[in-house]
Amino acid sequence: MKDIKKALIVFNYTEKIKTNLIMTSCLLEFLGGIREEAELAGAEKLLVAYLNALIVEVNIAANASRVEGFRDIASKLQEASEQLRQHNYTVVQRLISEAISSAATFGSWAAQTLKEKDLI
Repeated sequence: MKDIKKALIVFNYTEKIKTNLIMTSCLLEFLGGIREEAELAGAEKLLVAYLNALIVEVNIAANASRVEGFRDIASKLQEASEQLRQHNYTVVQRLISEAISSAATFGSWAAQTLKEKDLI
């Protein structure tokens, strides 16, 4: 029963975080298309704020699930936020992609556990 509870928590958070990471990637792509300096500065600030909010959510997931993989994602997002401030969009995209991959990797354990119990 304990494994099922943990799997439910991990599955819930990984799906939510993957969705937000994919949205972050889309927003970053949109950001790359902005040409006006003032709009770009505002868009970067907004995306940094979004990343910071996502870091809070990932840290909540780490505390709730006790899965250290979430802390790795939070670290990648923190680095992505710093790189975004330096306008290194390619590095930011790589970090976001790595975070998605990390979430998918340890989230797959949860999904498999729940499938074996016919819960998803």
